[in-house]
Amino acid sequence: MSMRVKAILLCLLAIGPLSASTKAQAKTASQPQRPRTLKVALYPFIPGFEAAAEYVKLRYEAENPDVSLEILDLRANYYDSTDDNYVGNSTADVFELDSVLLRDFVTEGKIAEMPKAALLPSDQLLKSADRGSQLDGKRYGAAHWVCRNFLFYSTDSPPKRPILTLSDLEDYVGSPNGLIIDLRGKSTLGEYYLMAALDHYPDWKTIYPAKMETIDPAIEGDISALSKYCDNASCRNKVFHDYTGTHGAEFARKRGKALIGYSESLHDVLAEINNCSKGDPCLKPDNIDVSELPLDDNGSKPMSWVDSFTLSTNCQKKSKTCVDDAVKFIQMMNRDDTYMALLFPGSLSFLSVEQPYPPVPAYLLPAKTSLYSNKTLTDAAKLYPKLKTLVEGADVPTDLHLNDDLRKIGKQIDSDIDKPHP
Repeated sequence: MSMRVKAILLCLLAIGPLSASTKAQAKTASQPQRPRTLKVALYPFIPGFEAAAEYVKLRYEAENPDVSLEILDLRANYYDSTDDNYVGNSTADVFELDSVLLRDFVTEGKIAEMPKAALLPSDQLLKSADRGSQLDGKRYGAAHWVCRNFLFYSTDSPPKRPILTLSDLEDYVGSPNGLIIDLRGKSTLGEYYLMAALDHYPDWKTIYPAKMETIDPAIEGDISALSKYCDNASCRNKVFHDYTGTHGAEFARKRGKALIGYSESLHDVLAEINNCSKGDPCLKPDNIDVSELPLDDNGSKPMSWVDSFTLSTNCQKKSKTCVDDAVKFIQMMNRDDTYMALLFPGSLSFLSVEQPYPPVPAYLLPAKTSLYSNKTLTDAAKLYPKLKTLVEGADVPTDLHLNDDLRKIGKQIDSDIDKPHP
């Protein structure tokens, strides 16, 4: 081999193969210039977000050759109103908005009423999704996902009686390390506080604003009670909190009797079960069940959030063309085929995402009811019918500064929770 050939080979080895992102850039550079751009802030906290974002972009641009779709990645701090990456500080034409922020966005004039062409009929939506995407009788959102916390357990050791109160939950979990839960972070702890408040008090007027301005010791006590049943090395661990999926993986490996989390925690559970070797102490996928989650001895008044596509007033003011492009985007996202692609992130092909996702369902809760009778989905994810029942009637709270108030309360609980319990 000549010295010149050796030098070329060494150069190529030093450069390495083209990365997927470089290939994507080269592909983008070769495409014709599109005359318009639509900016969309997708809700970022879903399994397989990167692959989902690329799939959505490619699909929309294929169907709308005159429009370049720019998807904003707000994973760094979607909920922090003091951060540049806060969804309210972005300049999107379409926001996929958590309902906790709905009142703020409407009051601040950030979003407009939704065009009817972008909406599904109410009878095609979960009841909670229908309620959670409107305010004061006006429809501001096209509901997409519904989110709430559940109690998951193994049918190998089911509750002996229905779990109707916090005491029932404590009796079932039993041991100090029997509960797997994330009790870290302002938004997480603030959400648990609001759940317990809704369980404890009869109506929203009792809770807001009084219980948001000053922390209620009885409600904080409910959250402290949960901490008695989890392993601090897990439930109070910052790395575990930041590294999404860890708690689901713990449950998969039988490191606790029950798991508290969103429905998509099941994605993490199933992904970890796939990693179990023969002889490992792991759950079987068909042996997982779900129940109501009471966080107070007054019983459970279930609470959910709704993520909806909303139209920015800037887009509305910009042009009718912007609104038309936004409507086409939302219509595409409302289709069953789009939903199904996002519900199976491991099936997505992608250019710029180098890490493949596991071949298990995302277990997100669609706002659209037709998905819950889709045999392909329910065969792969058998808990969907039961999850639908548990989320249908849930309350969807929203009010001014509710997000900021809950983060403030969550920060206080975060500093109090490790103090000695009475």
